[in-house]
Amino acid sequence: MRHHVLDRGRAVACAALLAVSSGRSEAKPPEPAPSCGQRGHVVFDATTTLTDAAGHAIARFSGGESAVTFIAPPVEGSDLSKIETGTGRGSFRLQGFVKASELRLYTNANVPVVSGHVWLAAGTRVSAVGSSAGKVRVDKQLTRPFLQRFSGSLECSGLTFNPPAPPAFSLPGAARMFVMKGAELELYASLPPVGAPLFTLVRAPDIEGVSFFSTEQRGGFVHVQYRGEVNIDAWAKAEQLTPLPRGETFEVPQSRYSLTSPPKLDLPAPPPTVKAKRELPIRSVAKESEAPIGVIEIDTEVFVLETVAGWAKVLPKSLHVLPHGDRSFWVKSADLGS
Repeated sequence: MRHHVLDRGRAVACAALLAVSSGRSEAKPPEPAPSCGQRGHVVFDATTTLTDAAGHAIARFSGGESAVTFIAPPVEGSDLSKIETGTGRGSFRLQGFVKASELRLYTNANVPVVSGHVWLAAGTRVSAVGSSAGKVRVDKQLTRPFLQRFSGSLECSGLTFNPPAPPAFSLPGAARMFVMKGAELELYASLPPVGAPLFTLVRAPDIEGVSFFSTEQRGGFVHVQYRGEVNIDAWAKAEQLTPLPRGETFEVPQSRYSLTSPPKLDLPAPPPTVKAKRELPIRSVAKESEAPIGVIEIDTEVFVLETVAGWAKVLPKSLHVLPHGDRSFWVKSADLGS
């Protein structure tokens, strides 16, 4: 089958906190989503919002590092991954949902896209987009050197917040470079080819070409290999490739990602700090009737911005997560000890 997918928070004080939002049918029951539990530290963009199950924003990330647990990938029809912040001690623990594309997950090992021929490489950043047969489905949208989406499935354990070091690789001494100059390159599993191409690569239009290495040519075909965020090992028609003189290479820049700046407190004088002696429920409105949105974990250092009628407006000293919009984080001041 041919795969060919192209591009797709005192009131004034809070505002100044950061320098940075009759026929019977038998329906098939939905497959249970994988229950993951990967923990790690993630740097979210400052625009990343944490929502509850109803889609209401409960907090936002600041652009700094945050301890996170990946709980589950998106369910069918959604693009939201379920996560939880905190470590059990020393943090604000909030559970909710973020856009899957904003959660920086990486592959622990190669992930098959087309078994035996195309893989997402170990250490590649991916988005968890759903689940199938108890596995997490992931996507990688490349913009260069290929302009297309690569998809695969893996166990939860195959994902990590900390990308592994890429495996050592050296070009075979007898290898020769071939450049994909056309807009597309058809890949075949074996020779002689049987049926349609197993995959079609699409070159990004803003680059001159994509280089592959090969140590074998036969019957008008070249056995091409590629190493990058995707790995490729297949046959391609020689007429779709331009051979380079032996020893010559053709380099193409890879995709790049940029991170936002860490948060900082922007007040004339630092507010008082206390340390939570036990877990404390957090509310976004200073009302007993308001349901908690999370907890302050034990031993968490907390900025106390102000106290009003028995309630304390607080922020984590780490500033890893912040209130959303005009909301605040409130706890009972007596519980906090302030």
